[in-house]
Amino acid sequence: MSAGRTMIGRALGWGSLAAGVPWAAYHGALTASAWVAVAQGRHRTALPAVPTTRFVVLVPAHDEERLIAETLDSMAALDYPADLVTVHVVADNCHDRTADIVRAHGCRVHERHDPEHGGKGPALHWLLQRLWAADDPHDAVVIVDADTTVSPNLLRVADAKLRAGAQVVQAHYAVRDAGTSTATAFRAGALAVRHYLRPLGRNRLGASAGLYGNGMVFAHQVLRARTFSDHLVEDIEFQLELLLQGTRVEFAPDATVEAEMPDTLEGSRTQHERWERGRLEMARRFLGPLATRSARGGPAGRVAYVDAVCDQVVPPFSLVVAATGASVIAGAAGAALGRRRGGAILAIALGALAVQVAYVLSGLKMVRAPRAVYRALLAAPRLVLWKLRLWLRMLARPTDVSWVRTARNADAGDTDR
Repeated sequence: MSAGRTMIGRALGWGSLAAGVPWAAYHGALTASAWVAVAQGRHRTALPAVPTTRFVVLVPAHDEERLIAETLDSMAALDYPADLVTVHVVADNCHDRTADIVRAHGCRVHERHDPEHGGKGPALHWLLQRLWAADDPHDAVVIVDADTTVSPNLLRVADAKLRAGAQVVQAHYAVRDAGTSTATAFRAGALAVRHYLRPLGRNRLGASAGLYGNGMVFAHQVLRARTFSDHLVEDIEFQLELLLQGTRVEFAPDATVEAEMPDTLEGSRTQHERWERGRLEMARRFLGPLATRSARGGPAGRVAYVDAVCDQVVPPFSLVVAATGASVIAGAAGAALGRRRGGAILAIALGALAVQVAYVLSGLKMVRAPRAVYRALLAAPRLVLWKLRLWLRMLARPTDVSWVRTARNADAGDTDR
């Protein structure tokens, strides 16, 4: 019996290490690369004296009467020549005053009624077709969600990136009012590493920064060649298709879009389910071609494809932390019983845990996170367990998850579409 328990303990220890250590190494490499990028000043963009890029800003909106005005106000405050910017809002299957509010702000609104084909991707595709049919002149397209405020320099930075040769640009996508609740603050911390540290580090290494669905900028010819689908994670799908064809996404760390996030865990459940199931589908679809390019090379460079493979197969950070925590416990138990392998497991697990802590704290430092976000880390064990249960439940019940609009914090009895 004792021998059996020993073998189980070793299997648990080494198994959890195998589940946590490789991804801790990946996160550690990106952390180091991001800090080098900061030291080299790559987190700042040199702006041309006179901007020249003509932008159309597209805002997909579904029943956003509470938030759309603030979004449009932030666009009115953009530090960019007004004659080079046009804002278009697609009021997609709206049943509220969204369209009226947009008109009152002097922006162009396009009302779309197609309940059978709702969702962000189809709405954007429909709007782009209308703009192209009208021959609306523009050099680049910016996509901003309807619950978002943008930094005044968004288009100045995008103009600089495009003129420097970028075809696709992703702004820093952050959380608005991060101190609203523990859940919101924790999400802000997660996005600090996912949406700032990682793309900054990835770009420096020669990889693609990735697309995150909000604050995306495209040279006009990129979207004319393809457009967004109705997939659960149409942004990831789009970025991987671009990468396989040789186009890397450039990160704009000093241009920020801030979106409202659910202030409760349950409020974000549908969003998490959509992300995780969508990521699994993308891995099944793209891992083969990406692995082939990683081995043989390709137009975006081998590093970009190797990084994309890692990004597709790395588990959610909460699972990596949980696996590392399990290896710490297993190693500590073995060490307490005087087993040499237990001490080795414990040492490796503690090293991996230190890397993961440095990864999180580095992201918070880089984005100058408020104190509320640091305090939210105290609730990390509870939030990690919540995410772990959600992920395991999703794997155990492989049912389709449709695209839904995440419930807004002020929605009372609102039904997600």
